Amino acid sequence: MTGSRSPAWSIDLGGVVRLVLHRWVWLLKVNAAVAALAVGVVFVLPVWYASSVTLVPAPRDEMMLDLSGTGAGLGAMSLSLGSQPSPQDQLRMVVDSRAVADSLIQAFHLRERWKLKQMTRAREKLADCTSITTPKEGQVEVQVEARTRELARDLAAAYVRYAGLETVRLKSSLAAQRRIYLEVRLRELDQELALAAENVRGFEELHRAVSLPDQARATLHADGALQAQVALIETELAAARRYFTDSAPQVQALRDRSGELRRQIQRLEQGGDALLPGGEALPALKQEYLRLTREQTSLAAVSDMLRRYYEQARVEEANPVPSFSVLDQAELPERHSRPARALTVALSTAVSLAASLYYLLWRERREATVIPAAEIPEPARSGPPRKAEGKGLEAA
Repeated sequence: MTGSRSPAWSIDLGGVVRLVLHRWVWLLKVNAAVAALAVGVVFVLPVWYASSVTLVPAPRDEMMLDLSGTGAGLGAMSLSLGSQPSPQDQLRMVVDSRAVADSLIQAFHLRERWKLKQMTRAREKLADCTSITTPKEGQVEVQVEARTRELARDLAAAYVRYAGLETVRLKSSLAAQRRIYLEVRLRELDQELALAAENVRGFEELHRAVSLPDQARATLHADGALQAQVALIETELAAARRYFTDSAPQVQALRDRSGELRRQIQRLEQGGDALLPGGEALPALKQEYLRLTREQTSLAAVSDMLRRYYEQARVEEANPVPSFSVLDQAELPERHSRPARALTVALSTAVSLAASLYYLLWRERREATVIPAAEIPEPARSGPPRKAEGKGLEAA
Protein backbone atom coordinates (compact mmCIF):
# COMPACT_ATOMS: atom_id res chain seq x y z
CA MET A 1 0.00 0.00 0.00
CA THR A 2 1.27 3.47 -0.86
CA GLY A 3 2.72 5.33 2.16
CA SER A 4 3.38 2.18 4.20
CA ARG A 5 6.91 1.58 5.36
CA SER A 6 8.75 -1.30 3.72
CA PRO A 7 9.58 -4.13 6.13
CA ALA A 8 13.05 -4.38 4.60
CA TRP A 9 13.91 -0.95 5.99
CA SER A 10 12.28 -1.31 9.43
CA ILE A 11 14.63 -1.50 12.40
CA ASP A 12 13.93 -3.75 15.37
CA LEU A 13 15.72 -2.20 18.33
CA GLY A 14 15.36 -5.36 20.34
CA GLY A 15 16.89 -7.37 17.52
CA VAL A 16 19.75 -4.90 17.27
CA VAL A 17 20.46 -5.20 21.00
CA ARG A 18 20.42 -9.00 20.80
CA LEU A 19 22.69 -8.87 17.79
CA VAL A 20 25.16 -6.63 19.61
CA LEU A 21 25.18 -8.89 22.65
CA HIS A 22 25.69 -11.91 20.44
CA ARG A 23 28.43 -10.45 18.21
CA TRP A 24 30.06 -7.95 20.59
CA VAL A 25 33.47 -9.56 20.30
CA TRP A 26 33.49 -9.17 16.54
CA LEU A 27 32.20 -5.59 16.79
CA LEU A 28 34.88 -4.73 19.33
CA LYS A 29 37.64 -6.12 17.15
CA VAL A 30 36.46 -4.35 14.01
CA ASN A 31 35.94 -0.94 15.62
CA ALA A 32 39.15 -1.17 17.60
CA ALA A 33 40.98 -1.86 14.37
CA VAL A 34 39.31 1.10 12.66
CA ALA A 35 40.10 3.38 15.63
CA ALA A 36 43.74 2.28 15.59
CA LEU A 37 43.93 2.90 11.86
CA ALA A 38 42.38 6.37 12.30
CA VAL A 39 44.88 7.20 15.05
CA GLY A 40 47.71 6.18 12.81
CA VAL A 41 46.37 8.20 9.89
CA VAL A 42 45.81 11.42 11.88
CA PHE A 43 49.33 11.26 13.25
CA VAL A 44 50.72 10.79 9.77
CA LEU A 45 48.75 13.72 8.28
CA PRO A 46 50.62 17.04 8.03
CA VAL A 47 50.12 19.47 10.89
CA TRP A 48 49.01 23.06 10.25
CA TYR A 49 49.27 26.05 12.57
CA ALA A 50 47.13 29.20 12.46
CA SER A 51 47.93 32.75 13.54
CA SER A 52 45.59 35.74 13.28
CA VAL A 53 45.57 39.52 13.52
CA THR A 54 42.63 41.87 14.08
CA LEU A 55 42.53 45.24 12.31
CA VAL A 56 40.29 48.25 13.00
CA PRO A 57 39.84 50.72 10.11
CA ALA A 58 39.94 54.43 10.73
CA PRO A 59 36.69 56.40 10.33
CA ARG A 60 35.94 57.44 6.79
CA ASP A 61 37.60 60.75 5.99
CA GLU A 62 34.96 62.51 3.96
CA MET A 63 34.93 66.11 2.76
CA MET A 64 32.03 67.49 4.74
CA LEU A 65 30.22 70.58 3.49
CA ASP A 66 31.10 73.05 6.25
CA LEU A 67 30.57 76.73 5.53
CA SER A 68 30.65 77.88 9.13
CA GLY A 69 34.36 77.28 9.71
CA THR A 70 33.69 75.32 12.91
CA GLY A 71 34.52 71.92 11.46
CA ALA A 72 30.97 70.60 11.71
CA GLY A 73 29.12 69.53 8.59
CA LEU A 74 25.68 70.80 7.74
CA GLY A 75 23.52 67.74 8.16
CA ALA A 76 26.49 65.46 7.36
CA MET A 77 26.09 66.38 3.70
CA SER A 78 29.01 64.99 1.75
CA LEU A 79 30.43 66.21 -1.51
CA SER A 80 30.60 62.64 -2.81
CA LEU A 81 27.71 61.26 -4.84
CA GLY A 82 26.19 57.82 -4.41
CA SER A 83 26.78 55.11 -1.84
CA GLN A 84 30.32 54.08 -1.04
CA PRO A 85 31.76 51.00 0.69
CA SER A 86 32.30 51.26 4.42
CA PRO A 87 35.83 51.58 5.87
CA GLN A 88 35.57 47.94 6.95
CA ASP A 89 34.83 46.81 3.40
CA GLN A 90 37.60 49.02 2.00
CA LEU A 91 40.15 47.54 4.41
CA ARG A 92 39.03 44.02 3.59
CA MET A 93 39.43 44.68 -0.14
CA VAL A 94 42.95 46.00 0.43
CA VAL A 95 43.98 42.99 2.54
CA ASP A 96 42.50 40.61 -0.04
CA SER A 97 44.08 42.41 -2.99
CA ARG A 98 46.49 40.89 -5.48
CA ALA A 99 49.13 43.49 -4.65
CA VAL A 100 49.34 42.34 -1.02
CA ALA A 101 49.37 38.66 -2.08
CA ASP A 102 52.21 39.24 -4.55
CA SER A 103 54.22 41.09 -1.94
CA LEU A 104 53.84 38.18 0.49
CA ILE A 105 54.76 35.59 -2.14
CA GLN A 106 57.90 37.46 -3.10
CA ALA A 107 58.93 38.32 0.44
CA PHE A 108 58.64 34.75 1.79
CA HIS A 109 59.63 32.95 -1.45
CA LEU A 110 56.40 30.97 -1.32
CA ARG A 111 56.70 29.63 -4.87
CA GLU A 112 60.01 27.97 -4.02
CA ARG A 113 58.70 26.82 -0.65
CA TRP A 114 55.60 25.26 -2.19
CA LYS A 115 57.43 24.09 -5.36
CA LEU A 116 55.15 26.00 -7.70
CA LYS A 117 56.16 27.52 -11.03
CA GLN A 118 53.17 29.74 -11.75
CA MET A 119 52.35 32.88 -9.82
CA THR A 120 48.64 32.19 -10.22
CA ARG A 121 48.92 28.86 -8.43
CA ALA A 122 50.86 30.50 -5.62
CA ARG A 123 48.12 33.14 -5.22
CA GLU A 124 45.46 30.43 -5.13
CA LYS A 125 47.29 28.42 -2.48
CA LEU A 126 47.90 31.54 -0.39
CA ALA A 127 44.19 32.34 -0.64
CA ASP A 128 43.37 28.78 0.52
CA CYS A 129 45.63 29.26 3.54
CA THR A 130 44.18 32.70 4.39
CA SER A 131 40.81 33.51 5.92
CA ILE A 132 39.60 37.14 6.01
CA THR A 133 36.45 37.66 8.07
CA THR A 134 34.55 40.50 9.74
CA PRO A 135 33.42 38.99 13.05
CA LYS A 136 32.29 42.30 14.54
CA GLU A 137 31.22 45.69 13.30
CA GLY A 138 34.28 47.69 12.32
CA GLN A 139 36.81 44.82 12.64
CA VAL A 140 38.68 42.77 10.04
CA GLU A 141 40.31 39.51 11.18
CA VAL A 142 43.04 37.89 9.07
CA GLN A 143 43.93 34.27 9.89
CA VAL A 144 46.80 32.48 8.13
CA GLU A 145 47.64 28.77 8.26
CA ALA A 146 51.12 27.37 7.66
CA ARG A 147 53.11 24.22 8.29
CA THR A 148 55.23 25.86 10.99
CA ARG A 149 54.40 28.15 13.89
CA GLU A 150 56.91 30.78 12.86
CA LEU A 151 55.72 30.97 9.27
CA ALA A 152 52.08 31.35 10.33
CA ARG A 153 52.97 34.20 12.67
CA ASP A 154 55.24 35.93 10.16
CA LEU A 155 52.66 35.72 7.37
CA ALA A 156 49.94 37.20 9.57
CA ALA A 157 52.26 40.04 10.61
CA ALA A 158 53.30 40.58 6.99
CA TYR A 159 49.65 41.00 6.00
CA VAL A 160 49.51 43.99 8.36
CA ARG A 161 52.73 45.48 7.02
CA TYR A 162 51.92 45.20 3.31
CA ALA A 163 48.29 46.19 3.78
CA GLY A 164 49.54 49.33 5.54
CA LEU A 165 51.82 50.12 2.61
CA GLU A 166 48.97 49.67 0.15
CA THR A 167 46.59 51.88 2.15
CA VAL A 168 49.24 54.61 2.37
CA ARG A 169 49.80 54.38 -1.38
CA LEU A 170 46.08 54.54 -2.13
CA LYS A 171 45.52 57.40 0.28
CA SER A 172 48.43 59.39 -1.14
CA SER A 173 47.24 58.76 -4.69
CA LEU A 174 43.68 59.88 -3.92
CA ALA A 175 44.96 62.91 -2.01
CA ALA A 176 47.22 63.86 -4.93
CA GLN A 177 44.32 63.64 -7.37
CA ARG A 178 42.17 65.72 -5.04
CA ARG A 179 44.93 68.30 -4.61
CA ILE A 180 45.42 68.65 -8.38
CA TYR A 181 41.70 69.11 -8.93
CA LEU A 182 41.44 71.67 -6.11
CA GLU A 183 44.40 73.64 -7.46
CA VAL A 184 42.69 74.01 -10.85
CA ARG A 185 39.35 74.83 -9.28
CA LEU A 186 40.85 77.42 -6.94
CA ARG A 187 42.52 79.20 -9.85
CA GLU A 188 39.18 79.34 -11.64
CA LEU A 189 37.48 80.60 -8.48
CA ASP A 190 40.06 83.35 -8.07
CA GLN A 191 39.27 84.59 -11.57
CA GLU A 192 35.51 84.37 -10.98
CA LEU A 193 35.86 86.13 -7.64
CA ALA A 194 37.93 88.94 -9.18
CA LEU A 195 35.29 89.39 -11.90
CA ALA A 196 32.49 89.45 -9.30
CA ALA A 197 34.35 92.06 -7.25
CA GLU A 198 34.88 94.18 -10.39
CA ASN A 199 31.15 93.99 -11.16
CA VAL A 200 30.24 95.13 -7.64
CA ARG A 201 32.74 97.98 -7.79
CA GLY A 202 31.47 99.10 -11.22
CA PHE A 203 27.88 99.05 -9.95
CA GLU A 204 28.79 101.12 -6.90
CA GLU A 205 30.69 103.66 -9.02
CA LEU A 206 27.89 103.92 -11.56
CA HIS A 207 25.07 104.34 -9.06
CA ARG A 208 27.08 105.98 -6.29
CA ALA A 209 26.14 103.06 -4.04
CA VAL A 210 28.65 103.29 -1.24
CA SER A 211 26.34 101.42 1.13
CA LEU A 212 23.07 100.83 -0.66
CA PRO A 213 21.00 99.66 2.31
CA ASP A 214 22.02 102.67 4.42
CA GLN A 215 21.62 105.01 1.46
CA ALA A 216 18.15 103.65 0.69
CA ARG A 217 17.17 104.12 4.31
CA ALA A 218 18.50 107.69 4.24
CA THR A 219 16.55 108.37 1.02
CA LEU A 220 13.33 107.20 2.62
CA HIS A 221 13.96 109.28 5.72
CA ALA A 222 14.74 112.41 3.66
CA ASP A 223 11.62 111.91 1.55
CA GLY A 224 9.54 111.52 4.68
CA ALA A 225 10.99 114.66 6.25
CA LEU A 226 10.32 116.72 3.10
CA GLN A 227 6.77 115.41 2.90
CA ALA A 228 6.21 116.41 6.52
CA GLN A 229 7.54 119.93 5.88
CA VAL A 230 5.27 120.29 2.81
CA ALA A 231 2.27 119.22 4.90
CA LEU A 232 3.15 121.77 7.59
CA ILE A 233 3.61 124.60 5.08
CA GLU A 234 0.32 123.72 3.38
CA THR A 235 -1.37 124.03 6.77
CA GLU A 236 0.21 127.45 7.38
CA LEU A 237 -0.72 128.53 3.83
CA ALA A 238 -4.35 127.58 4.36
CA ALA A 239 -4.41 129.56 7.62
CA ALA A 240 -2.72 132.61 5.98
CA ARG A 241 -5.28 132.70 3.15
CA ARG A 242 -8.03 133.31 5.68
CA TYR A 243 -6.52 136.67 6.59
CA PHE A 244 -4.51 137.67 3.49
CA THR A 245 -5.04 137.63 -0.23
CA ASP A 246 -3.05 135.50 -2.64
CA SER A 247 -0.90 138.49 -3.62
CA ALA A 248 0.13 139.17 -0.03
CA PRO A 249 3.86 138.70 0.71
CA GLN A 250 3.15 136.17 3.49
CA VAL A 251 1.10 133.92 1.19
CA GLN A 252 3.59 134.28 -1.67
CA ALA A 253 6.51 133.29 0.59
CA LEU A 254 4.69 130.19 1.82
CA ARG A 255 3.79 129.20 -1.76
CA ASP A 256 7.39 129.61 -2.94
CA ARG A 257 8.69 127.56 -0.01
CA SER A 258 6.15 124.76 -0.67
CA GLY A 259 7.06 124.69 -4.36
CA GLU A 260 10.75 124.42 -3.56
CA LEU A 261 10.12 121.52 -1.19
CA ARG A 262 8.03 119.74 -3.82
CA ARG A 263 10.81 120.16 -6.38
CA GLN A 264 13.27 118.63 -3.91
CA ILE A 265 10.91 115.66 -3.33
CA GLN A 266 10.52 115.14 -7.10
CA ARG A 267 14.26 115.31 -7.64
CA LEU A 268 14.85 112.89 -4.78
CA GLU A 269 12.31 110.40 -6.10
CA GLN A 270 13.55 110.53 -9.68
CA GLY A 271 17.29 110.91 -9.61
CA GLY A 272 18.54 111.51 -6.11
CA ASP A 273 21.76 113.33 -5.44
CA ALA A 274 25.42 112.49 -4.99
CA LEU A 275 24.87 110.16 -2.02
CA LEU A 276 21.14 109.43 -2.00
CA PRO A 277 19.82 107.15 -4.81
CA GLY A 278 16.54 107.93 -6.48
CA GLY A 279 13.42 106.54 -4.85
CA GLU A 280 11.91 105.17 -8.05
CA ALA A 281 15.08 103.25 -8.89
CA LEU A 282 15.48 101.82 -5.40
CA PRO A 283 13.76 98.41 -6.02
CA ALA A 284 15.72 97.67 -9.19
CA LEU A 285 18.98 98.91 -7.71
CA LYS A 286 18.42 96.88 -4.60
CA GLN A 287 17.75 93.68 -6.52
CA GLU A 288 20.75 94.16 -8.79
CA TYR A 289 22.98 95.02 -5.85
CA LEU A 290 21.79 91.97 -3.93
CA ARG A 291 22.48 89.72 -6.92
CA LEU A 292 25.99 91.02 -7.37
CA THR A 293 26.87 90.90 -3.69
CA ARG A 294 25.32 87.44 -3.29
CA GLU A 295 27.40 86.13 -6.17
CA GLN A 296 30.54 87.64 -4.69
CA THR A 297 29.76 86.27 -1.21
CA SER A 298 29.00 82.75 -2.44
CA LEU A 299 32.18 82.62 -4.50
CA ALA A 300 34.19 83.78 -1.51
CA ALA A 301 32.57 81.13 0.72
CA VAL A 302 33.23 78.36 -1.80
CA SER A 303 36.81 79.53 -2.20
CA ASP A 304 37.38 79.47 1.57
CA MET A 305 35.87 75.98 1.87
CA LEU A 306 37.92 74.54 -0.99
CA ARG A 307 41.10 76.09 0.41
CA ARG A 308 40.54 74.16 3.64
CA TYR A 309 40.07 70.96 1.63
CA TYR A 310 43.16 71.80 -0.39
CA GLU A 311 45.28 72.08 2.76
CA GLN A 312 43.76 68.83 4.03
CA ALA A 313 44.66 67.06 0.78
CA ARG A 314 48.23 68.33 1.01
CA VAL A 315 48.54 66.97 4.55
CA GLU A 316 47.10 63.59 3.54
CA GLU A 317 49.41 63.36 0.56
CA ALA A 318 52.46 63.86 2.76
CA ASN A 319 51.19 61.74 5.69
CA PRO A 320 52.62 58.16 5.54
CA VAL A 321 50.27 56.75 8.18
CA PRO A 322 48.01 53.74 7.39
CA SER A 323 44.27 54.23 7.62
CA PHE A 324 43.80 51.41 10.15
CA SER A 325 45.04 50.26 13.53
CA VAL A 326 46.11 46.84 14.78
CA LEU A 327 43.88 45.65 17.60
CA ASP A 328 45.42 42.18 18.11
CA GLN A 329 48.96 41.45 17.04
CA ALA A 330 50.04 38.16 15.45
CA GLU A 331 51.27 35.65 18.05
CA LEU A 332 53.13 32.36 17.90
CA PRO A 333 50.44 29.62 17.92
CA GLU A 334 50.67 27.17 20.82
CA ARG A 335 48.52 24.41 19.30
CA HIS A 336 47.96 23.18 15.78
CA SER A 337 44.76 24.14 13.98
CA ARG A 338 44.37 20.98 11.93
CA PRO A 339 43.96 18.09 11.71
CA ALA A 340 41.48 17.73 14.59
CA ARG A 341 42.79 14.39 15.79
CA ALA A 342 40.30 13.58 18.52
CA LEU A 343 37.34 14.58 16.35
CA THR A 344 38.66 12.59 13.38
CA VAL A 345 39.14 9.43 15.47
CA ALA A 346 35.72 9.80 17.09
CA LEU A 347 33.96 10.30 13.75
CA SER A 348 35.81 7.39 12.16
CA THR A 349 34.87 5.08 15.05
CA ALA A 350 31.24 6.19 14.93
CA VAL A 351 31.01 5.63 11.18
CA SER A 352 32.69 2.22 11.56
CA LEU A 353 30.27 1.18 14.30
CA ALA A 354 27.26 2.22 12.22
CA ALA A 355 28.61 0.41 9.15
CA SER A 356 29.36 -2.79 11.08
CA LEU A 357 25.89 -2.84 12.65
CA TYR A 358 24.33 -2.33 9.25
CA TYR A 359 26.40 -5.19 7.87
CA LEU A 360 25.30 -7.54 10.64
CA LEU A 361 21.64 -6.60 10.17
CA TRP A 362 21.90 -7.06 6.43
CA ARG A 363 23.55 -10.48 6.85
CA GLU A 364 21.00 -11.64 9.38
CA ARG A 365 18.08 -10.65 7.17
CA ARG A 366 19.69 -12.30 4.17
CA GLU A 367 20.16 -15.56 6.07
CA ALA A 368 16.57 -15.40 7.32
CA THR A 369 15.21 -15.11 3.77
CA VAL A 370 17.22 -18.13 2.46
CA ILE A 371 15.31 -21.43 2.91
CA PRO A 372 17.53 -24.33 3.89
CA ALA A 373 17.95 -27.03 1.20
CA ALA A 374 16.83 -29.86 3.56
CA GLU A 375 13.41 -28.27 4.01
CA ILE A 376 12.69 -28.11 0.26
CA PRO A 377 10.33 -31.07 -0.73
CA GLU A 378 11.48 -33.32 -3.59
CA PRO A 379 9.31 -32.86 -6.65
CA ALA A 380 7.30 -35.82 -8.05
CA ARG A 381 9.04 -37.73 -10.83
CA SER A 382 7.37 -39.03 -14.00
CA GLY A 383 8.51 -41.40 -16.73
CA PRO A 384 9.77 -44.98 -16.79
CA PRO A 385 11.13 -46.55 -13.61
CA ARG A 386 14.82 -46.68 -12.94
CA LYS A 387 16.75 -49.75 -13.92
CA ALA A 388 17.54 -50.76 -10.36
CA GLU A 389 13.90 -50.56 -9.46
CA GLY A 390 13.07 -52.77 -12.43
CA LYS A 391 15.53 -55.38 -11.30
CA GLY A 392 14.07 -55.32 -7.91
CA LEU A 393 10.60 -55.92 -9.24
CA GLU A 394 11.84 -58.76 -11.40
CA ALA A 395 13.55 -60.36 -8.42
CA ALA A 396 10.40 -60.02 -6.44
